[in-house]
Amino acid sequence: MFLYCGIACRRKFFWCYRLLSTYVTKTRYLFELKEDDDACKKAQQTGAFYLFHGLAPLLQTSAHQYLAPRHSLLELERLLGKFGQDAQRIEDSVLIGCSEQQEAWFALDLGLDSSFSISASLHKPEMETELKGSFIELRKALFQLNARDASMLSTAQALLRWHDAHQFCSRSGQPTKKNVAGSKRVCPSNNIIYYPQVKVWKRPSVEKLQKRWDWRWKACSTVHPSTGPFLVAHS
Repeated sequence: MFLYCGIACRRKFFWCYRLLSTYVTKTRYLFELKEDDDACKKAQQTGAFYLFHGLAPLLQTSAHQYLAPRHSLLELERLLGKFGQDAQRIEDSVLIGCSEQQEAWFALDLGLDSSFSISASLHKPEMETELKGSFIELRKALFQLNARDASMLSTAQALLRWHDAHQFCSRSGQPTKKNVAGSKRVCPSNNIIYYPQVKVWKRPSVEKLQKRWDWRWKACSTVHPSTGPFLVAHS
């Protein structure tokens, strides 16, 4: 029995160490991509791109579930060329994560205004037909995505929204310029650096929902003792 417990503890320690080591490796790799533009451009060559249109992700239906298709850099360049777009539009993409094998993941919105394109955005119906998918509002499809895709697409949408809302410097009014990874924007006139501050919505667990319900029920019954408990909206 003692020997069995010792083996189990060693295995548990080994898997914890391996998980921690993988996390540290991924974090260091992502930090390198965020700080080194050349390394990030190199990672785009072998990375995967998730497409958006007007902050709505491209999704495909499979067995009553949504899947987020991935596209390589070559496929994306071919797609942009087919619709008469400059390949420099890829520079609007943002880094959203990487795999354990250090495959970088990027997100690109083809429906927002771009400084590299004369036409502001690509036509949504034509894009959906070509890509064999649909650009669906994320909040409508969130519960039909797996946990990894839901978290990743939420992060990508929040980051793309932040860049769309911070194209100009709040002090000088001049256009800001993002780095390749999209981890910051810099104003060329005064060198002010803006870092994204995004809030990603996550699905609450059943326990959290129950605690929130109990707290609101008790709070309402305390505030309105004469009329009884009523569920009201709290900010």
